[in-house]
Amino acid sequence: MSTSTLHPHRDQYLKEIEKAFEVLSRLKKNKFYSVAKITWWILRYEDLYDYSYSHRHVNSCIDGMGCCCTDKNPEMKFSSRYSSLKEIVDLHRHEKYFREELKVFESVKNDYPALMQWLKKNETLGAEDFLLFWIEEWYSEEKHLITPYKFNLQDLDVKFKAEEWENTIKFCEVFNERYWNSGLCPEEI
Repeated sequence: MSTSTLHPHRDQYLKEIEKAFEVLSRLKKNKFYSVAKITWWILRYEDLYDYSYSHRHVNSCIDGMGCCCTDKNPEMKFSSRYSSLKEIVDLHRHEKYFREELKVFESVKNDYPALMQWLKKNETLGAEDFLLFWIEEWYSEEKHLITPYKFNLQDLDVKFKAEEWENTIKFCEVFNERYWNSGLCPEEI
């Protein structure tokens, strides 16, 4: 089946998409979203995401592929926002791990070989998975907030209180401060 084919119940799905966006906007409290509420929203609208993702190319001038014709279609808009919010929630799931790794760091920070092992163990997370979190400056120290840099979330003004990301912020700070000067970092970077 072509992904550009209209679903027979598309009108009903479009109403659900509109409702999902209304619910999302009501989750914002005092200019902030919470990770817990975004997680709830993601779980609630998982089936709608499945529909939207498989029909995101409706009205495409290139059958089955995205183009400028589909950028504003509700299915594309919903699937893009949903996946960006899910990515943010998935990153936040590391918060508990980072809390434990910060305890380990405190015990090895003055033991060079053990510190190198700790950096190596966390290299993928710190130097790859969370590098954009740090480089794109999601964290604004002077404002004490997290603003994920996602193009398809800009009009939602998605912000989180930094305290929800406390361990992630501290881990990135500690890791980056040591890793990039440790000799573990590949030279081509």
